[in-house]
Formats: sequence, structure tokens, C-alpha cells
Amino acid sequence: MRLTLLVLGLMLAALPLRAAEGLVVRATGFAIQSGAEDAASAKRRAVADALLQAALSGGASVTGHTVMDKSVITSDLLIVRPVGRVLRHQIVELSQNGATWSATIEAVVGAGVSGECTRRRNLSLIVYAPVVAVEPQAPAWTEPLAMEVAKQMVRRLEAHPATELVRVTDRAFPRLSKKREATDYETLTRGSVRLGEGEHAFIPVVEVEVGGMGMKPDLRMRIEMVLIAGSGEESRQAAERSVKLPGVSPLGRLAIAIEPDRRQLAAQLTEGLEREMDRLLDIETCKPVTARLDVAGGKIVAPVGRQQGLTRGSIAFTADADFSTEMLEVVELAANRAVLRPLDPGRGAKAFAGRPVRFVEAGL
Repeated sequence: MRLTLLVLGLMLAALPLRAAEGLVVRATGFAIQSGAEDAASAKRRAVADALLQAALSGGASVTGHTVMDKSVITSDLLIVRPVGRVLRHQIVELSQNGATWSATIEAVVGAGVSGECTRRRNLSLIVYAPVVAVEPQAPAWTEPLAMEVAKQMVRRLEAHPATELVRVTDRAFPRLSKKREATDYETLTRGSVRLGEGEHAFIPVVEVEVGGMGMKPDLRMRIEMVLIAGSGEESRQAAERSVKLPGVSPLGRLAIAIEPDRRQLAAQLTEGLEREMDRLLDIETCKPVTARLDVAGGKIVAPVGRQQGLTRGSIAFTADADFSTEMLEVVELAANRAVLRPLDPGRGAKAFAGRPVRFVEAGL
């Protein structure tokens, strides 16, 4: 009986634990050091290997492709991508045995953003014209309220510790290509407001509508924070609140008697708005830094750098569905630019042109 309990205990100890937001796993990665100057890079490669093993422990998507020519198989391609994402990790052990480095990490693997943020990315933002939509059935005072809410969103954005406002413009986010922008009248007369390298667009959206049945319908206000990266990747975070409108006054819309109701309703709609904005911004800044790679002069370049929160210990994981996951390390780092090198020395720079990557801090 004791032997059975001991074996069962050892089996349970070997299984990954379940955390509130994902799976808690231990994973070990390895790397070979090629020379004395390669020690720091070898450590990062070992940690990167452990991070990939941890992500794969959350499941893997495996897709096979076969190329045939005249009924003869000419090549087989197997695409392996982790389903899980490392939400956070810590290095448990880092050791060297001869030329081999091994790194053991404990990681939380899940599908989304962790509730605990160990490192935030920095967002350099251009604020574009707000999108405000107020239904005709809504009270007249709700339109100026919606405009004030949009301004309040920008003020809160400016106050957040992980954001930097590059500029604020009254123009809409430009969706024209560079080629079409060259002949666009507004661009030619007022200049371009395109995103620079490493910058994000912020578009505040406020929608007000009236719904429900009966004498006291619902007045609903929905705020949405739209962030668009230079790569075109778009993310949205939204919050909604509603109040009951008072019944129609026999004195009409301009009756002084309804003024207290108006102020009270506006206060109810905007109550806690700053906390809500902070919550939405905390979610966005906790997401990993992403970028789309370019190749110039034989170098693999990402248009993000220190200003976005990257360090020399950052590891880039490819994030496209058509290829197996590959890893790259940072070899040069500037304010808004990083030069990367594949951890697989057999992979050429051209293989990474145009590919999206997601950065993870190795913790070294």
C-alpha cells in the first residue's frame, strides 16, 4: 500500500500543475557555446529553447504538406507550432557542463494574457480623431458628453506610466497606401500623419444609443480603445455602461426641472471611467511586443527597440501560421530598432523577410 502511494505521489509530482490562468510547467532547454565570446548568447539560446518546450507542453498544432511531381513525392514539410503561450516564467537553474548550457524554467502556459504582468511594453502613440456616434433618439446633452469622454480617454492615456504621446491630430487614421498618399490632396496640403517605426495609433470610440421598451428606456454608452500597430495589427478593448432615462416631462425637453436628472445621469455614465481606462491600458501594455521583420543589407531588422521595452535579453518567436515556430536573438539594439539573428545558424536572413514575431523577455 505504501509503495502504491509512493509511486502515485511521484507520478503526480511529475505532472504539470494547473494555475488560475494556465498550466504551470517546468522545462529545460540546451545550447552549445562555440567560444568564450558566445557565453551570453548561449545562455539566451538555452532559455529560449526552454521557453519553446514550455509552450509546446500546452499543446502543439502539427500540419503536414507533401509536394508531388508526376506521382513522385519530392518533399515533405511538417509545420509545428505551439498552441500555448508562455504568460510568465522564472529561471530555476542555469548551468554549464563543458560547452553545453542547460536552462530550467518554471512557466505558466495559457492561451491569453496573464493576470500578473512581470514586464510591460511601452507604447509610443499617435492619437487620431475620435469616432463619436450618437443615436438621434438620444437626449441632446449626450453628444457633448460623448465628446468630453473622448477627450478624457486621451488625458488618461497620457497619464499612464507605460505610454508616451508622440502627437495628437484631428485627422482620421490614414488607411491609404504610401503610393496613393503621394497623390492625396489632404496629405499634400497638410502633410502625412502616418505611423513612424515602432509607433501605435490610438483611436477613441464613443457610442451612445437608446434601447429598451416602456416609459423609461435605457441610455447606453460604449467606449472602445482601438490600438493599431505599424504592422497593421489591430486590437480593441471595450467597456459599456447604461442608465435609465427619466420619463418625458410635460414641460418639454428644455424644462429646468430635468437639469438635476441630466447631471446625475452624466455622472453615472462617466463614474469610474478613469479606472476603466487604466484597466484597458494595463491589458494592452501587458501584451508582448510584436513586429513584422524586414531584411536590409543581409540583416534581419525589427522596427522596435528600447523605447518599446526590448532588452538584449529579449527573444523573438515567429508568429505566423504557415511556418514552424523559430527563434531569434537580439544582437543590436537601438531606441526604435533591433537587429536579430536566428538561433538556428542554418537559416538565412531572407527566410524571415515579412514574418511577424512576438518578443519574450528571457530574464537574463
